[in-house]
Amino acid sequence: MRNSIKILALFFILAVSACGQGKKAEVVKQNEVKEIPDFTIRYIANEGVLIRAGSKQVLIDGLHREYQPAYAFPPTDLLKSLETAAKPYDKINLLLVSHVHLDHFHAESVGLHLKNNPNAVLASSEQIVAEVAKNFADYEKIKPQIKPVSHEWKKTVEYNQDGIKIKFLGLRHGSERFKSIQNFGHLIEIGGKKFLHIGDADMTAENFSAFDLAKENIDIAFIPYWFLLSENGRKLVKEQFNPKQIIAVHISPGDAEEVSAKLKKDIPELITFTKILEEKSF
Repeated sequence: MRNSIKILALFFILAVSACGQGKKAEVVKQNEVKEIPDFTIRYIANEGVLIRAGSKQVLIDGLHREYQPAYAFPPTDLLKSLETAAKPYDKINLLLVSHVHLDHFHAESVGLHLKNNPNAVLASSEQIVAEVAKNFADYEKIKPQIKPVSHEWKKTVEYNQDGIKIKFLGLRHGSERFKSIQNFGHLIEIGGKKFLHIGDADMTAENFSAFDLAKENIDIAFIPYWFLLSENGRKLVKEQFNPKQIIAVHISPGDAEEVSAKLKKDIPELITFTKILEEKSF
Protein backbone atom coordinates (compact mmCIF):
# COMPACT_ATOMS: atom_id res chain seq x y z
CA MET A 1 0.00 0.00 0.00
CA ARG A 2 2.79 2.40 0.99
CA ASN A 3 4.62 1.62 -2.27
CA SER A 4 1.46 2.38 -4.25
CA ILE A 5 1.11 5.73 -2.51
CA LYS A 6 4.76 6.56 -3.23
CA ILE A 7 4.31 5.67 -6.91
CA LEU A 8 1.20 7.85 -7.18
CA ALA A 9 2.98 10.74 -5.48
CA LEU A 10 5.95 10.41 -7.84
CA PHE A 11 3.62 10.33 -10.85
CA PHE A 12 1.92 13.51 -9.63
CA ILE A 13 5.23 15.33 -9.19
CA LEU A 14 6.40 14.33 -12.67
CA ALA A 15 3.12 15.41 -14.21
CA VAL A 16 3.26 18.84 -12.57
CA SER A 17 6.87 19.24 -13.65
CA ALA A 18 6.04 18.35 -17.25
CA CYS A 19 3.27 20.98 -17.33
CA GLY A 20 5.82 23.66 -16.46
CA GLN A 21 7.99 22.98 -19.51
CA GLY A 22 5.72 24.78 -22.03
CA LYS A 23 6.71 28.17 -23.42
CA LYS A 24 3.26 29.74 -23.59
CA ALA A 25 2.24 32.11 -20.83
CA GLU A 26 0.32 30.48 -18.01
CA VAL A 27 -3.35 31.46 -17.92
CA VAL A 28 -5.50 31.77 -14.83
CA LYS A 29 -8.70 29.87 -15.64
CA GLN A 30 -11.74 32.09 -16.16
CA ASN A 31 -13.68 30.35 -13.39
CA GLU A 32 -10.82 31.08 -11.01
CA VAL A 33 -10.99 34.83 -11.64
CA LYS A 34 -13.03 36.33 -8.83
CA GLU A 35 -15.55 39.11 -9.15
CA ILE A 36 -13.61 42.33 -9.79
CA PRO A 37 -13.61 44.46 -6.62
CA ASP A 38 -13.70 48.27 -6.59
CA PHE A 39 -10.03 48.61 -7.53
CA THR A 40 -8.25 45.94 -9.55
CA ILE A 41 -5.47 45.44 -12.08
CA ARG A 42 -5.88 42.48 -14.41
CA TYR A 43 -2.92 41.24 -16.46
CA ILE A 44 -3.81 40.66 -20.12
CA ALA A 45 -0.47 39.75 -21.74
CA ASN A 46 3.04 41.15 -22.27
CA GLU A 47 2.59 44.82 -21.22
CA GLY A 48 -1.19 44.66 -21.46
CA VAL A 49 -3.10 45.59 -18.31
CA LEU A 50 -6.72 46.43 -17.50
CA ILE A 51 -7.14 48.95 -14.69
CA ARG A 52 -10.54 49.21 -13.03
CA ALA A 53 -11.55 51.74 -10.40
CA GLY A 54 -15.24 51.65 -9.60
CA SER A 55 -17.09 52.07 -12.89
CA LYS A 56 -14.03 53.39 -14.76
CA GLN A 57 -11.82 51.08 -16.83
CA VAL A 58 -8.66 51.66 -18.85
CA LEU A 59 -7.03 49.06 -21.10
CA ILE A 60 -3.37 49.65 -21.98
CA ASP A 61 -1.52 47.64 -24.65
CA GLY A 62 -4.03 44.81 -24.25
CA LEU A 63 -5.31 44.41 -27.82
CA HIS A 64 -2.71 42.42 -29.74
CA ARG A 65 -2.46 39.00 -31.32
CA GLU A 66 0.09 36.20 -31.48
CA TYR A 67 3.26 37.74 -32.86
CA GLN A 68 6.35 35.77 -31.85
CA PRO A 69 6.59 32.81 -29.47
CA ALA A 70 8.93 34.85 -27.27
CA TYR A 71 6.12 37.23 -26.29
CA ALA A 72 3.02 36.63 -24.20
CA PHE A 73 -0.21 37.25 -26.10
CA PRO A 74 -3.92 36.89 -25.27
CA PRO A 75 -5.05 33.31 -25.98
CA THR A 76 -7.89 32.76 -28.44
CA ASP A 77 -10.81 32.85 -26.01
CA LEU A 78 -9.55 35.95 -24.22
CA LEU A 79 -8.80 37.74 -27.50
CA LYS A 80 -12.31 37.00 -28.75
CA SER A 81 -13.82 38.41 -25.56
CA LEU A 82 -11.72 41.56 -25.88
CA GLU A 83 -12.47 42.08 -29.57
CA THR A 84 -16.20 41.46 -29.22
CA ALA A 85 -16.36 43.52 -26.01
CA ALA A 86 -17.98 40.59 -24.20
CA LYS A 87 -18.38 40.75 -20.43
CA PRO A 88 -16.38 41.76 -18.43
CA TYR A 89 -14.77 43.82 -21.23
CA ASP A 90 -17.93 45.64 -22.33
CA LYS A 91 -17.49 48.58 -19.96
CA ILE A 92 -13.99 49.75 -20.93
CA ASN A 93 -13.93 53.54 -21.19
CA LEU A 94 -10.50 54.17 -22.64
CA LEU A 95 -8.01 52.31 -24.84
CA LEU A 96 -4.37 53.38 -24.67
CA VAL A 97 -1.52 52.05 -26.80
CA SER A 98 2.12 52.84 -26.15
CA HIS A 99 3.38 52.15 -29.69
CA VAL A 100 2.77 50.25 -32.92
CA HIS A 101 4.85 47.12 -32.37
CA LEU A 102 2.79 43.96 -32.70
CA ASP A 103 3.47 42.65 -29.20
CA HIS A 104 1.58 45.72 -27.95
CA PHE A 105 -0.97 46.50 -30.65
CA HIS A 106 -3.00 45.04 -33.49
CA ALA A 107 -5.03 47.45 -35.61
CA GLU A 108 -7.91 45.07 -36.31
CA SER A 109 -8.20 44.03 -32.67
CA VAL A 110 -8.44 47.68 -31.61
CA GLY A 111 -10.94 48.41 -34.37
CA LEU A 112 -13.14 45.47 -33.44
CA HIS A 113 -13.29 46.43 -29.79
CA LEU A 114 -14.27 50.01 -30.66
CA LYS A 115 -16.93 48.77 -33.07
CA ASN A 116 -18.41 46.45 -30.44
CA ASN A 117 -18.05 48.90 -27.56
CA PRO A 118 -19.38 52.24 -28.88
CA ASN A 119 -18.75 53.93 -25.51
CA ALA A 120 -14.99 53.26 -25.64
CA VAL A 121 -12.48 55.81 -26.89
CA LEU A 122 -9.00 55.20 -28.31
CA ALA A 123 -6.55 58.00 -27.53
CA SER A 124 -3.12 57.44 -29.02
CA SER A 125 -0.38 58.62 -31.34
CA GLU A 126 -0.71 59.55 -35.01
CA GLN A 127 1.10 56.31 -35.89
CA ILE A 128 -1.47 54.19 -34.07
CA VAL A 129 -4.40 56.08 -35.59
CA ALA A 130 -2.90 55.75 -39.08
CA GLU A 131 -2.52 51.99 -38.67
CA VAL A 132 -6.13 51.58 -37.56
CA ALA A 133 -7.32 53.76 -40.46
CA LYS A 134 -5.29 51.71 -42.92
CA ASN A 135 -6.01 48.21 -41.63
CA PHE A 136 -9.53 48.24 -40.19
CA ALA A 137 -12.23 47.97 -42.86
CA ASP A 138 -14.93 49.73 -40.81
CA TYR A 139 -12.70 52.64 -39.78
CA GLU A 140 -15.27 55.29 -40.77
CA LYS A 141 -17.77 53.78 -38.32
CA ILE A 142 -15.37 54.05 -35.39
CA LYS A 143 -13.59 57.26 -36.39
CA PRO A 144 -15.61 59.41 -33.95
CA GLN A 145 -14.29 57.24 -31.10
CA ILE A 146 -10.64 57.93 -31.97
CA LYS A 147 -8.64 60.85 -30.56
CA PRO A 148 -5.19 61.41 -32.10
CA VAL A 149 -2.57 62.68 -29.67
CA SER A 150 0.50 64.55 -30.90
CA HIS A 151 3.75 62.83 -29.96
CA GLU A 152 6.85 64.92 -29.37
CA TRP A 153 9.88 63.81 -27.42
CA LYS A 154 9.98 65.27 -23.88
CA LYS A 155 6.58 66.92 -24.33
CA THR A 156 3.40 66.24 -22.33
CA VAL A 157 -0.19 66.23 -23.57
CA GLU A 158 -2.96 66.20 -20.98
CA TYR A 159 -6.29 64.51 -21.64
CA ASN A 160 -9.45 63.71 -19.70
CA GLN A 161 -11.88 60.95 -20.68
CA ASP A 162 -14.89 60.14 -18.52
CA GLY A 163 -13.10 61.49 -15.46
CA ILE A 164 -9.93 59.53 -16.18
CA LYS A 165 -6.97 61.92 -16.30
CA ILE A 166 -4.07 61.06 -18.60
CA LYS A 167 -0.71 62.67 -19.17
CA PHE A 168 0.76 61.42 -22.44
CA LEU A 169 4.54 61.44 -22.13
CA GLY A 170 6.52 61.78 -25.35
CA LEU A 171 9.25 59.15 -24.91
CA ARG A 172 11.84 57.61 -27.18
CA HIS A 173 11.55 53.91 -27.87
CA GLY A 174 14.53 51.85 -26.78
CA SER A 175 17.33 51.19 -29.31
CA GLU A 176 18.52 53.32 -32.20
CA ARG A 177 16.86 51.23 -34.91
CA PHE A 178 13.43 52.13 -33.54
CA LYS A 179 14.06 55.87 -33.24
CA SER A 180 11.16 56.62 -35.63
CA ILE A 181 8.67 54.81 -33.37
CA GLN A 182 6.35 57.08 -31.41
CA ASN A 183 6.43 55.59 -27.91
CA PHE A 184 4.03 57.09 -25.39
CA GLY A 185 4.31 56.78 -21.68
CA HIS A 186 1.05 57.22 -19.78
CA LEU A 187 0.58 58.75 -16.36
CA ILE A 188 -2.98 57.78 -15.45
CA GLU A 189 -5.01 59.14 -12.56
CA ILE A 190 -8.08 57.06 -11.79
CA GLY A 191 -9.91 56.26 -8.58
CA GLY A 192 -7.61 58.51 -6.58
CA LYS A 193 -4.47 56.59 -7.59
CA LYS A 194 -1.73 57.25 -10.13
CA PHE A 195 -0.30 54.68 -12.52
CA LEU A 196 2.71 54.89 -14.79
CA HIS A 197 3.05 52.80 -17.96
CA ILE A 198 6.09 53.52 -20.15
CA GLY A 199 5.80 51.09 -23.07
CA ASP A 200 9.22 50.15 -24.40
CA ALA A 201 10.89 53.41 -23.46
CA ASP A 202 14.61 53.98 -23.87
CA MET A 203 16.28 53.25 -20.52
CA THR A 204 18.02 56.60 -19.98
CA ALA A 205 17.49 59.38 -17.46
CA GLU A 206 17.39 61.89 -20.33
CA ASN A 207 14.28 60.17 -21.69
CA PHE A 208 12.31 60.87 -18.48
CA SER A 209 13.90 63.83 -16.70
CA ALA A 210 11.73 66.50 -18.38
CA PHE A 211 8.58 65.11 -16.75
CA ASP A 212 9.56 65.25 -13.04
CA LEU A 213 7.73 61.97 -12.50
CA ALA A 214 9.32 61.36 -9.11
CA LYS A 215 7.26 64.30 -7.81
CA GLU A 216 3.97 62.85 -9.07
CA ASN A 217 3.48 60.53 -6.09
CA ILE A 218 3.02 57.49 -8.35
CA ASP A 219 1.23 54.59 -6.70
CA ILE A 220 1.97 51.83 -9.22
CA ALA A 221 4.46 51.71 -12.09
CA PHE A 222 4.41 49.05 -14.81
CA ILE A 223 8.08 48.62 -15.69
CA PRO A 224 9.64 46.47 -18.45
CA TYR A 225 11.58 43.86 -16.52
CA TRP A 226 14.96 44.70 -18.07
CA PHE A 227 14.97 48.05 -16.24
CA LEU A 228 15.15 46.05 -13.01
CA LEU A 229 17.92 43.60 -13.86
CA SER A 230 20.83 45.94 -13.09
CA GLU A 231 21.73 48.24 -10.25
CA ASN A 232 21.82 51.20 -12.65
CA GLY A 233 18.36 50.37 -13.99
CA ARG A 234 16.89 50.05 -10.50
CA LYS A 235 18.50 53.34 -9.56
CA LEU A 236 16.92 55.00 -12.60
CA VAL A 237 13.47 53.67 -11.62
CA LYS A 238 13.91 54.98 -8.08
CA GLU A 239 15.23 58.40 -9.06
CA GLN A 240 13.00 59.07 -12.06
CA PHE A 241 9.71 57.46 -10.93
CA ASN A 242 9.91 56.62 -7.22
CA PRO A 243 6.70 54.54 -7.29
CA LYS A 244 5.16 53.02 -4.19
CA GLN A 245 4.74 49.68 -5.99
CA ILE A 246 6.51 48.26 -9.05
CA ILE A 247 4.93 45.65 -11.31
CA ALA A 248 7.37 44.06 -13.77
CA VAL A 249 5.94 43.38 -17.24
CA HIS A 250 7.05 42.22 -20.71
CA ILE A 251 8.42 38.99 -19.25
CA SER A 252 8.79 36.21 -21.80
CA PRO A 253 6.80 33.03 -20.95
CA GLY A 254 9.91 30.91 -21.53
CA ASP A 255 11.89 32.92 -18.97
CA ALA A 256 9.11 33.73 -16.52
CA GLU A 257 10.24 31.54 -13.63
CA GLU A 258 13.91 32.43 -13.88
CA VAL A 259 13.34 36.16 -14.40
CA SER A 260 10.79 36.40 -11.59
CA ALA A 261 13.13 34.68 -9.14
CA LYS A 262 16.03 36.96 -10.06
CA LEU A 263 13.98 40.15 -9.83
CA LYS A 264 12.42 39.26 -6.50
CA LYS A 265 15.83 38.45 -5.07
CA ASP A 266 16.85 42.07 -5.67
CA ILE A 267 13.41 43.62 -4.97
CA PRO A 268 11.46 41.32 -2.59
CA GLU A 269 8.31 43.49 -2.65
CA LEU A 270 8.17 43.41 -6.47
CA ILE A 271 5.13 42.02 -8.30
CA THR A 272 5.78 40.19 -11.58
CA PHE A 273 3.00 39.72 -14.12
CA THR A 274 3.49 36.37 -15.85
CA LYS A 275 0.12 34.58 -15.53
CA ILE A 276 -2.49 35.81 -17.99
CA LEU A 277 -5.68 37.00 -16.23
CA GLU A 278 -4.05 37.16 -12.81
CA GLU A 279 -5.29 40.07 -10.74
CA LYS A 280 -4.01 42.38 -8.03
CA SER A 281 -6.20 44.55 -5.85
CA PHE A 282 -4.94 47.59 -3.98
